[in-house]
Amino acid sequence: MNKRRELLKALGMAPLMIGLASRLQAAAAVFTRVDLGNGLTLIQGAGTNVVVAEAADGVVIINGGGQDKAEALLAEIRQLTHNKPIKALFNTNWRPEHLGLNFLLGATGTPIYAHENTRLWQNADFYIDWQDVQHKPMPKQAQANKSFYQNGTLSFGDESIEYGFVSQANTDGDIYVRFIKADVLVVGDMLNPDGYLLLDYVTGGWISGAQKTTATLLEKCSDKTRVIASNGGALGKAALQEQAALLTVAYDAVSKAFQGGKSLEEFKQADPMKDYRAHYGNPDLFLALLYRGTWYHVPGRAVRNVV
Repeated sequence: MNKRRELLKALGMAPLMIGLASRLQAAAAVFTRVDLGNGLTLIQGAGTNVVVAEAADGVVIINGGGQDKAEALLAEIRQLTHNKPIKALFNTNWRPEHLGLNFLLGATGTPIYAHENTRLWQNADFYIDWQDVQHKPMPKQAQANKSFYQNGTLSFGDESIEYGFVSQANTDGDIYVRFIKADVLVVGDMLNPDGYLLLDYVTGGWISGAQKTTATLLEKCSDKTRVIASNGGALGKAALQEQAALLTVAYDAVSKAFQGGKSLEEFKQADPMKDYRAHYGNPDLFLALLYRGTWYHVPGRAVRNVV
């Protein structure tokens, strides 16, 4: 009887212990702030780069970090901005590392901006085979509530915010957010300064879309523009130029592979990204995503050994 009573007591304490562990994990989160000027701050350490824009009467946030760090991130933002009201949150795509604040701010009625395809993925049950991860629909109140298809603008204090979709890059719902006066361009997963761009073919990413997107983002840059990707610090136009060159090599290689009827393994064996190995490491995952994403866009899909 004593053992049963101890077991029931332990089970009763379990939710409390889980909650305590969650709070301790949030308290342990370590963030780094980078002042971008003109009221903009880059916060690192939330699972993805987060940009906070502060005006006299409120705050706009670009991306929300992972859900496990959302409470700590929100506390960091409130401390930074002296608890000013949050006017808007932007999701640059559907990936979970960007959506943590959705779970806290959606319930308060905060406008959450995202491409309509991103909202649809947030509401979907789907499997990412190359990561072996099953994604479940987000709670309705955590999903984007201000979705759009092409572009839009938002007046924010003395700043003009431009946001928009270019093409299918990492996903079919990637968006940029551009602060005109501050000359800051937030590009999320449409740029990977530390590795190969992830062309997530399951949710619409592919090479031609990535090329078009990179070219358009370059057109929006001056030589002084700070470019903010999902990782890394404040970058410049050169990072996008380097990615454009890499994508050209990748496009030419995969085009030749399909024209020659090459399988995925034959494509990998040709080692088309050999000149990038020293800087970015093993390209196998990039090549697989590149090949499979292209396959989805080949008329008739007349190619062998795709898997």
